[in-house]
Amino acid sequence: MEDVRNDIKVGDAMTSGIINVKPDDAVQTVAKVMKESDIDSVIVMDKGTGVGIITERDIIWKIVAERRDPEKARAKDIMASSLITISPGDSIEYAAQMMRDNKVRRLPVVSGKKDLMIIGIITEDDIIRMEPGLHKLIEEYSKWDISNLTIDEGTLSGICEICGNYSDDLKSVEGRMRCEDCIDFESEL
Repeated sequence: MEDVRNDIKVGDAMTSGIINVKPDDAVQTVAKVMKESDIDSVIVMDKGTGVGIITERDIIWKIVAERRDPEKARAKDIMASSLITISPGDSIEYAAQMMRDNKVRRLPVVSGKKDLMIIGIITEDDIIRMEPGLHKLIEEYSKWDISNLTIDEGTLSGICEICGNYSDDLKSVEGRMRCEDCIDFESEL
């Protein structure tokens, strides 16, 4: 019996098109773009070329946890600048291996031989939706080790994970950073 995982291609599972920002955009703008587009990452583009990626985790760890002002910090200050990419013709099993080996949760999908153009993105969820059996491969490195992470008592400033607005008084509730207006918001889980 042939292995179906090698038959499903990245191009079949990816999300086409990308949402992008510029390197000099304020992180506050980046967060708003992510919220309005209901996505958890954006590609940073400079003159038509992908130069980095920003995820929700980047904003939380590099802005919120460090108490930096998202209006002053720029996309280029927090982006991961080494884009690990994949081709639409590669198998989703290969994509899962790349995610595991590089400890990432998403890969920009590029086409072209010379001038690589980003045509979409594939995430762990996309792969698992197409081939649930690959979750074990992805799971090997996808869990965050937060056992040694501590957050000082008191308040943090940053972006509320419920409404997406900036607040100088965030509190952690149910594992999500919330502003005063969203403290009592009940999640729909």
